[in-house]
Amino acid sequence: MKRYLFMSLLLCMAQAQSAIQIESSRIIYSGNSNSASVKINNISTENYIVQSWLDKGTDKGGEKPPLVVTPPLVKLKPEQSAILRFIYSGNGLPVDRESIFWLNVQEVPPKSKQENVLQLAIRTRLKLFYRPPQVKNTLVDVVKKMSWQIKDNQLLIKNDGPLHITLISVAVADKNGKVSPVNIPMVSPFSTLVVPVAGKTRVVKMNYINDYGAVVAIQPATK
Repeated sequence: MKRYLFMSLLLCMAQAQSAIQIESSRIIYSGNSNSASVKINNISTENYIVQSWLDKGTDKGGEKPPLVVTPPLVKLKPEQSAILRFIYSGNGLPVDRESIFWLNVQEVPPKSKQENVLQLAIRTRLKLFYRPPQVKNTLVDVVKKMSWQIKDNQLLIKNDGPLHITLISVAVADKNGKVSPVNIPMVSPFSTLVVPVAGKTRVVKMNYINDYGAVVAIQPATK
């Protein structure tokens, strides 16, 4: 019985490996273009159905984003590719700042020829940023102008720009030089993020993710 369970788990793990490869870790939709797109590839040896849709970061439903994905459903043969295209209706989004959505790409595996195999429909999620044509700032410019301040055991991160900033691997230090990592969520446009950093006096490291999905290191200056 134990051996049967072990073999079943191995089969489940094999099935859980993603068959659909997305050729980007994020999508930047410029409002100066009629659409944006991303390429997906079936890197498996089986046929797969791929379902794609956008949401605002929650599975609770509600108002649909004013963007569509086409095709919303596509069948990919082994080593076959497809282009997912995103089109904005032109109404409903702010013109003075970037808007963020989540692309969901769900792969539906073919029916297994073996019995007692648990098949999983794997869903991959990545961010889509829509930048209206009125916004001329680049992400590099926005990050350079972002201000940092540690005050009253709090790290204040101020983003005066119109773009979102995704921060990772932020580190702070106390007066003795002991360094500690800090988990910081994405900083929204025209907002100030407050993060508790008890006993810390300065920021010693900050990384952010650029438009190409690469991690860029910065030495931030704090007041």
